[in-house]
Amino acid sequence: MFWLRLVFIFFLAVINISLAQSNDIALVKEDSLSVKSNSDNSTHDEKIFINEIRIIGNNKTKPEIILRELTFSENSFVSYNDLKFNETRVFSLGLFSDVKFILNKEEDKNILFILVQESWYIWPIPFIDIADRDWKKLTYGVHLNIQNLTGRNENLITGFSLGYDPKFYLRYYNPIINQKHNLLLQIQTLIQKRTNRSIEAIKVSNNQNYNENYFLLDFLIGKRINQFNTVTGSISYEYLKVTDYFPLRTVSSTGIDKFFSVQLSYSLDTRDFTAYPKKGTNLNFAYRKAGLGDSEVDFNIFAFEVKKIYQVVYPIFYFRNYSRILSGPILPYYSNSFLGYGERLRGYFKKIYEANSMVFNTVEMRFPLIEKYFLQLQVPLIPEELLKYTLSLDIHTFYDNALMFNKNDKLSKKKFINGFGFGFSFLVLPYRSINLEFAWNEKLKSEIILDLNFPF
Repeated sequence: MFWLRLVFIFFLAVINISLAQSNDIALVKEDSLSVKSNSDNSTHDEKIFINEIRIIGNNKTKPEIILRELTFSENSFVSYNDLKFNETRVFSLGLFSDVKFILNKEEDKNILFILVQESWYIWPIPFIDIADRDWKKLTYGVHLNIQNLTGRNENLITGFSLGYDPKFYLRYYNPIINQKHNLLLQIQTLIQKRTNRSIEAIKVSNNQNYNENYFLLDFLIGKRINQFNTVTGSISYEYLKVTDYFPLRTVSSTGIDKFFSVQLSYSLDTRDFTAYPKKGTNLNFAYRKAGLGDSEVDFNIFAFEVKKIYQVVYPIFYFRNYSRILSGPILPYYSNSFLGYGERLRGYFKKIYEANSMVFNTVEMRFPLIEKYFLQLQVPLIPEELLKYTLSLDIHTFYDNALMFNKNDKLSKKKFINGFGFGFSFLVLPYRSINLEFAWNEKLKSEIILDLNFPF
């Protein structure tokens, strides 16, 4: 069968890449945590007293950016498992192509060395990308990403795109605008001409689609309570104008909605690694009130997401629930919940579902084939930081289901839609994941999915 041959070819190609050795490519498997100890009987649960922490390789990154990720400090006890967990937490900053913790003994002191290899931080590049995870929606433009602006993990992103849904965007993020109180700041703006996503909105005009001219200005401030808990609050101004007005395309009969919104959010994140975790919990809750004062716009969005990851030797289990509830007297089409754009159900990957609210669930089992390989290319005239990557490969099985409903629907009459299958994820950390998956829906109709997206 075609798809079985495709799986076999993909698997062989990856294995060949992982085993290749030449003068131009060095592929080295690393023990993520190197520990030197006088005791050969040490266990992973044994507590070690850390007298001193030394960071090596952070030519630009400030030491406090790394130290604030640690769950321990100097002159404290820590286990080998804790060291492993903290190593991946530092890697999750996205600032380094590789991170290694090395424990050494100097005279009567235990010294923890944190070795980092910094990534390339400035990306002024032209790009071709896909919108809504749809290969038919190509966008192209210029993207400038200046990461770690002053060595404190700030991020300045700006650029423009043409093609599908052209836009201009600018975002500044600073995780430590105030170090004493652990305050963070984000300011962003977006100007976009975007294609309407709502199927219901075009039914009233003989299925003739339309565009939305959209503008956003958002100001967010938050507090990081500790390594795992963060609260934020934001206020934003939005402007949306439709090219062809019909009721509910906008709340206002003028075809233009202008309104302020406020949002309160809470995040809990105990995952060991944000891009490809092996354990931990990630919980996100957000409440958004759209329309303040005497605005015609008046609706509420409650969004809840929980991810749970745990490993019992082999494999790794992933659970995810995402719920988005929309309420209010008048609910415009652009506020609806959608499957088939950013959120997709495998088995119905290309099908679009729309309703006021949705509940989406995923269960996965992941079997790592290549857990962590360090790839370093050697190309003349190219900066070394651009040629260092960490590679991972897994095979996984999955089950997805979703429930879509409107505010006046009887949930007892609604049915979940379901999909299941298996696939491969090839990760180039900490940047991107390439997923090749084979899915079936409850009618046993199959599909092949090639997707660029982090798995969890």
